[in-house]
Amino acid sequence: MPDDAAELSALVAEIAAERDRVLDDLSRLSSGDPDAPALCGYAGELSYRLHALGHGDDEDAVALDAFEHAFGRPGPADDPMWSAWRVIFGHLRAQRYDEARPDRELLSEVVELLGVGADGLPPDDPDFDPVREVAHALLVACTRERYERRTPADDEGALLDDALTRHHDALSAADPAIEGIADLRVDLGLLHIRRFALRGDLDDAAASARHYRAALDGAHPVAAADVPQVWHSAGVALMLHGRATEDRRELESARDAFDTALTELRRSGADAPEWAWEVRCDAVFIRATLWAVWKDQAHGAAAEVELTRLLAVPGAEDRLLPPYLDVFGRLLYERAAERDDAGGRDRAIALLRHALDTWDPARDGDSTVTAMFLAFFQQARYPDDPDPGRARDVLEGVAPTLRSSLDVQGLRPMALLMDAWARYRLVEHGLLAEREGVPEGLDVEGVLSAYNAMNDDLQQGRSHFDFGEDEHLPGFGRDVTGSHRRQAAFDQVLAGVRATEPGSEARARLASMLLGNLIAFDPDGRHVTADQRRELIEAVFQRVEQDPAWLGKAHAVAGVSLLGAEMAGSGSGLDAVLAHFDQAEAAGQDSGRDYGVALARLAAQTRRGQTGGAADDMEAGAEAWRRLREDPTVPRYLRQSMDLQQASHDAFAATRRGDLAAADRSIVQLATGHAEMSDEDPSRIQIYTLMENARAARDHLAETLGVPPLAPPAHRPGVLELRRQAARLPRDHRAWVLGDNGVTRFGRAGTAQDGPGLSDAARLLQEAYDLSDPGSDNRLRYANCLGMAHCVLASMQIDRVHRRERLARGIALLEGALAEAGGPEHRLHAPTGLALARAYRDRDDPHRRDRAAARRVGLDSLRGHAWAALLQSGTGHAELAAAQATTAALEVAGWCLKDDRPEEALRALDACRGLVLHAAVISTSVPDLLTAAGHTDLAAEWRASGADSAGLPQNPGAAVASPLGVPSSLRRRVLAALTPGDSPQTALLLDPPAPEEIGRALRSLGKDALVYLVPASEDVAGTAVVVTSGGAVHAVPLPTLTETAAPLKEYTPATAPLDRTPTGPTGRPAPTGPPSEASTEPPAGPPWGPPAGPGPEPRDPRVLGPVPGFGRDASRSLRRQLDRLCGWAWYAGMRPLLEAFEMPSGRLPRLVLVPMGALGLVPWHAAWEAGGPRGRQYALQAAEISYAASARLLCQVAARPAAARPGAALFVGNPTGDLYHAGEEADAVQRVFYPDGRFLGHRTRGAADGPGTPGEVLDWLRSPPAEGEEGGGVLHLACHASVAAGARRSAYLSLSDGQLAAEELTEAVAADDGRLGLVLLAACRSHVSGRGHNEAYSLATAFLVAGARSVVGSLWPVPDEATSVLMFLTHHFLRTHGEPPGRALRRAQLWMIDPDRELPAQLPAELAERAARIDPHDLSAWAGFTHLGQ
Repeated sequence: MPDDAAELSALVAEIAAERDRVLDDLSRLSSGDPDAPALCGYAGELSYRLHALGHGDDEDAVALDAFEHAFGRPGPADDPMWSAWRVIFGHLRAQRYDEARPDRELLSEVVELLGVGADGLPPDDPDFDPVREVAHALLVACTRERYERRTPADDEGALLDDALTRHHDALSAADPAIEGIADLRVDLGLLHIRRFALRGDLDDAAASARHYRAALDGAHPVAAADVPQVWHSAGVALMLHGRATEDRRELESARDAFDTALTELRRSGADAPEWAWEVRCDAVFIRATLWAVWKDQAHGAAAEVELTRLLAVPGAEDRLLPPYLDVFGRLLYERAAERDDAGGRDRAIALLRHALDTWDPARDGDSTVTAMFLAFFQQARYPDDPDPGRARDVLEGVAPTLRSSLDVQGLRPMALLMDAWARYRLVEHGLLAEREGVPEGLDVEGVLSAYNAMNDDLQQGRSHFDFGEDEHLPGFGRDVTGSHRRQAAFDQVLAGVRATEPGSEARARLASMLLGNLIAFDPDGRHVTADQRRELIEAVFQRVEQDPAWLGKAHAVAGVSLLGAEMAGSGSGLDAVLAHFDQAEAAGQDSGRDYGVALARLAAQTRRGQTGGAADDMEAGAEAWRRLREDPTVPRYLRQSMDLQQASHDAFAATRRGDLAAADRSIVQLATGHAEMSDEDPSRIQIYTLMENARAARDHLAETLGVPPLAPPAHRPGVLELRRQAARLPRDHRAWVLGDNGVTRFGRAGTAQDGPGLSDAARLLQEAYDLSDPGSDNRLRYANCLGMAHCVLASMQIDRVHRRERLARGIALLEGALAEAGGPEHRLHAPTGLALARAYRDRDDPHRRDRAAARRVGLDSLRGHAWAALLQSGTGHAELAAAQATTAALEVAGWCLKDDRPEEALRALDACRGLVLHAAVISTSVPDLLTAAGHTDLAAEWRASGADSAGLPQNPGAAVASPLGVPSSLRRRVLAALTPGDSPQTALLLDPPAPEEIGRALRSLGKDALVYLVPASEDVAGTAVVVTSGGAVHAVPLPTLTETAAPLKEYTPATAPLDRTPTGPTGRPAPTGPPSEASTEPPAGPPWGPPAGPGPEPRDPRVLGPVPGFGRDASRSLRRQLDRLCGWAWYAGMRPLLEAFEMPSGRLPRLVLVPMGALGLVPWHAAWEAGGPRGRQYALQAAEISYAASARLLCQVAARPAAARPGAALFVGNPTGDLYHAGEEADAVQRVFYPDGRFLGHRTRGAADGPGTPGEVLDWLRSPPAEGEEGGGVLHLACHASVAAGARRSAYLSLSDGQLAAEELTEAVAADDGRLGLVLLAACRSHVSGRGHNEAYSLATAFLVAGARSVVGSLWPVPDEATSVLMFLTHHFLRTHGEPPGRALRRAQLWMIDPDRELPAQLPAELAERAARIDPHDLSAWAGFTHLGQ
């Protein structure tokens, strides 16, 4: 536009002249002239320009008229000039639009002209930019006006799409810096939010928020007066998008926008517009949403405050939209319920009712869920205010759900049950009729179906009992299922029971229902009293008097009910629980058809095993589940859960027996099952806890085996998550989850020296302790663990005051736990006592005499291990119980030695020795002990349980699958009867013998001392603890006696299976057939000696089992190892020990050795030093040396009457037919020394008395001496032997058609018949323990338990040739020289090492030939045999 008036006037004149010329040209053309339209358009453009320049009042009319003529026959749409004219024509037409009287048709024509024109303008021609800007501006205004003026008949979406397109075109073409761009963005924000409301497209809500924010943040923001409203609009867009996407940050941004809108409004000073109310509502609504979706209680509390102010505005409820009233009503109910505010609850209910009254489905959507909330709240309020109006609201609230063809959120079953509840309440108020006890309108079939469906969902794991407080709606949760509601429900039903006729079926059924659902009524176990439980059980049994058919059911109900209390308690009443189940079964209650009762029995038996420490109960429970899981009526979910629990038991059983691979398989099963469980399942955290427990046990075993621990699980929940998950469980389960996770975390943190981790674990343990009932097993266990935790944390404290405080807390807890345990009968007595003793030693307060207290408590704790071993039902179970004793006993013994208390060290050492043997010996004497104590009924029960050997199978191997022995439940009662306080019987069962008793035994045996050889530990040097025959106890330092000494550590006499070839009489391979079913022969392999042919006959080791390639190389290797080992044994042990003895008149000391740990592998009698006339001096030349498993067994054997002379003899030689020399040896000894004895097996010459089966041997052992036959029988066994560490049959003899295990001997043969005088085990490794060194459980000691007075056994795979000579000579000195067994063996061994030895005249030629080949200094030939007993 020109800058001055003259130029403007000149321009106007020029355009007017041009326009007049065009009009003049048009006047000369006909109406149909083809040039006329273009000239008309040009004339219109010129007039439009004149109008724009302000020339004349009618130029716009002239322009409009010209364009109307031009567009009578318009030019092409792609012609740029015509496109521009369309825009101008559209502008002119738009100026005729009157908003007061809108012409929708005109508006549409304008939009059409502008749209086609704008689209046809050349995009890259700047000459058309002014027209383009006009087009965009007009299209923005017109399309929005057309959208705003739409009618129901219009396509709203199409109009909205067109308006948005034109707005975006305008925004794309506009300069961002121009004024008015903010208004364009505001319009875009509005249009996008409108389209979001129409179609729900989240992109529109996001776009709306972006445009509003850009309008506020641009170079030319919106006008100041509009700022508050734009902030409001931006908040609405953010709120809608945030709600739809559940984006918390976006919702919080929306609330910030609302706050800013109100702030700007206040700053402007303007009157509050209508939208200001909406802003306040939306701000509260966002807080309520944050509370509802994200369970943010802080926002909930703030929302309540803001909402209270909002509702105080008159007419507020009527101004709020129903969806807002819905959310606000839920919020206010919850907040009121948390305060227990009855009025607040009712105000919230009123909001919900108002919401439903004003609900418009077309505007507000579906109201079904809102109606259900009204029903929920009114039902929750009814118990406190039984207004029938509440029942009506419930009925009306569930109606939409019941009418709907869709089950909204799975609410239909619940709605059916609530409908039934409401109808029954209305009947009670007389407001609803009923027919035959059924309220009018009740859908009986639907209610039953809903109940069954819900029950099925629970059984199938689709829904779960959640006993925790609802994290989102704790107030409402307490209203519905809180403890006061549960208690009220229980009290109401209990009142119903009391009001019903005693003995009636209705009373019994109601009482049964209550007893069977106590966990639902009282999950915390704090409301229902023991008296109430007994009252209900009595109500059930009263029915039995009227109907005896109820007896089985009554016992089943009683058992299930009492089990619940025992699961959370001490477990002391589990015998009574199981007795109820036994009586139920006896009365005909078929647990096979009622898996619930069967599961309860299984749970009771397993729990008894856990709390009582009885392995047989655990195994019985596992076996019961293996049977029950095949029942098709057991729900799949329950089967899976029980499988995982059993996997946990299996993992622990595997770790106890040292089977790492089996433990790993069970842990994998647990991990897989846990991963497959739903996060909604409250029991998932329990399976996780089982898995963590199993992993901890497994990793502990792995550490002892030198194997790496398992990698940590992918997600190990933190302490807060553990608490959250545990809160969903009943109280005792919650305590268990927190406590057991505390235990495992404490173990890991302790290993890593992780102080914060230890503190977290201690807090978990404290919570578990506080949650557990006084006197319960859990409370005692967690007190023990928590006490130890405080003691460990004390050791990490730098500050002495804090250290003392921590230690004092730990000691107080441990002292309380030990007192609560009561005595050794409790499985936690031993670990708790040991932990307390350690704490005393850590405190080491001389004023409190802590060291003496530690020794006293530590020694007393060892009684718990003896009790545990005596409790077990079989040898294998007893071994597992005794396995924990050794470490504890050695630790206590170390304290005693450090404190110079050798007599107390002796007690500790013997407390851990041979507990399995002790249990076996005691078992044989139990009936007599019971009878002497006046418990004849228990004695009879013990005998009837199968403790006697009568009726056992001829081949005991057939009974291996079912352990021999008395069940632990009977053992527990027997032990309780035999250990009243500090009686002599208690000491006999639980305490090792006193030094005076040991002295008497030594004198009886003609021995000078019992010597415990104790290897060095971290704190104590190696020591010999010596008990003299006078009862004095001394400690002899042995500073170099360690289990880590190289000669001992590298000594491996038997570590791998032997592949060997049986030999016949010529040394050639013997013919063999297919192995029998009972055979465990290894595959054929190289023999001991040289190939068959001329020369000496081959030698075979008498072993069947772990011996590495026992040929010549192995023999030489063993000889070298023994030479080195026994040379070390002299300097480390025997020399300083023998130097401590000064015997009168030069007599040799007579010693009984008890080597501890791996020292038991050493032949101490063969210890040697260089020198002497023959190059070596052996220990057996300087002393008479016997061995003992323990002082207990030594005293028991010493008390047996000595035989006046040998009685009947039984020889078993080469029963498997592949040990020719063994058969030859036994044949020669029997013919020469025991011509009247029996021979079983394969003789060299003549017929045998039998093949030598296990049954034949056991029959001979069990049979009493024949008339006129004195005791002191001789049993000589020349056969294979094997040791299988930790197996059910840890050591056994291979006989004809079967095996005879040490376990069969100790479990099946009575020890008091006096039949056995001497047993010679001419078999390999017959004095090697298969149950740990300190258990000393071998074939040799098993025969002592079985009643033998003396036993000779071997420590390694002995060579056949040398053994046959040594055994003959032992019998020679027994029979010819009248020597007792120990001296006879010693003299035979001295003969073997004498290079000038003279052959006895009775020695058969073949044996004499072998004797000539024996090297006196080959220790493997003679030193392996040891003597035990008299």
